[in-house]
Amino acid sequence: MTSPLLEASDLTRNHATRPGAVAGVVGLSLRVGRGEFVVIGGPSGSGKSTLLLLLGALLRPQSGTLRIGGVDLHALDAAGRSLFRARQVGFVFQMFHLLPYLGVRDNVLAGLPPGASRSGTEADGWIEALGLSDRRDAAPATLSVGERQRVALARALVKRPPLLLADEPTGNLDPDNTSRVLDHLDRYRRSGGTVVLVTHGSEADRFATQRLHLEAGRWAGPPFFPPIPPSTPSSLP
Repeated sequence: MTSPLLEASDLTRNHATRPGAVAGVVGLSLRVGRGEFVVIGGPSGSGKSTLLLLLGALLRPQSGTLRIGGVDLHALDAAGRSLFRARQVGFVFQMFHLLPYLGVRDNVLAGLPPGASRSGTEADGWIEALGLSDRRDAAPATLSVGERQRVALARALVKRPPLLLADEPTGNLDPDNTSRVLDHLDRYRRSGGTVVLVTHGSEADRFATQRLHLEAGRWAGPPFFPPIPPSTPSSLP
């Protein structure tokens, strides 16, 4: 693989506890090319969420390096990292983190980076694509779990980030909504985006270009590259 979009080398992060230090992730390395859909599996407590926070530079490693698009994230100051994330990285969190005082459309618009046009055309496209048009002005508290997850996905995709990081994005969803969210993530990948998704399930495996497994903060075996059926490029809203 040449010129990876994301390259992490020997990332280590321990969580301090009273008795000592508990390993979150230990010496993990990862290379992700543009247009990949990487699925990282493993049981609860294996370090999946810690790894995703490290890959998004939301958590600083105690050792190791991280580059996205050739940029060394930890060579930037805090403000520089924040601006880089706002423009280059999208996040979908399991707990959604929607702003409770904003409606659906304004929550989606909140995903745009500083200085971006707020005309709303892009947001409206994703709201329609994800079946939320009739909930455009609804407050998050009035939405179902599946609707909130789709709003979180629209917010992450509205800026068309080169890299999308998803933490258990289907963990709270029924089978129909799980399929819907994964289909849209795959559409994003086929349009040229890159997805790194962590999960304890197997639903996303059918979309994976690279599949890895975490056990106690370490890779359990080498990455597996499943055969991906040919697909035509997919356009986004």
